[in-house]
Amino acid sequence: MKKLSLLVFSLICAVSLQAATGIFGAYVTIAGTKYKSSGDYAGTEPTLGATSLGEFDVDTDSLFFSQGETLTFQNDNGGANHSTFGFAIAYRVRSADAAKSTNPGDYIFINMGDGVDYGDGSGNEKAEFTFTTGGYNLLNNIVAPDTETIYAVDIVHKTGAWEGGSNFERLGSYSNINPGSTNWSDVNAFSANFTVVPEPNSYALIAGIFGLAYIALKRRQI
Repeated sequence: MKKLSLLVFSLICAVSLQAATGIFGAYVTIAGTKYKSSGDYAGTEPTLGATSLGEFDVDTDSLFFSQGETLTFQNDNGGANHSTFGFAIAYRVRSADAAKSTNPGDYIFINMGDGVDYGDGSGNEKAEFTFTTGGYNLLNNIVAPDTETIYAVDIVHKTGAWEGGSNFERLGSYSNINPGSTNWSDVNAFSANFTVVPEPNSYALIAGIFGLAYIALKRRQI
């Protein structure tokens, strides 16, 4: 009886693993470079967050989030009993000192529709948004600081899923690279830092203050 129970349990696990939906790839293009959202995803792209996105002046530069894609699997012989839909990428810009958010209301959502079937009978789907020029400028609403300040962009890949009569939400983030059923309270967004530099006149002002202080010090020493 014990062996039979173990066999039944093994069969249930096998079916559960075989019949499911989830995310198996997630990619974004920022400042002209395409990144894997996680190093666990396939491809030769660099991993988002492995290096800084760069230094930017908010008055003269742009930091465009111009492309994103999410790949999902429906591994039940073509997806007859499973489907993915309602693809979106959520992003949030914050000071690097601030905590990541698990509140979807803090994010901007880029909707990507219901996805496109690969057409290979696997049930896999892909959804994407692409700007040929421009995109979502991550520097919007950032005020030029007095000193160099590090910011971060947080990204969550989202899709809806239907499995045998039930709807779920799949959220791709550090806490769940290839998600089964997830919720926002468990999200640990993919993240990358960038630096915002002061305006040139701020540099001049700071240099002027130091210059005056130096002159005053030299006069005292004479």
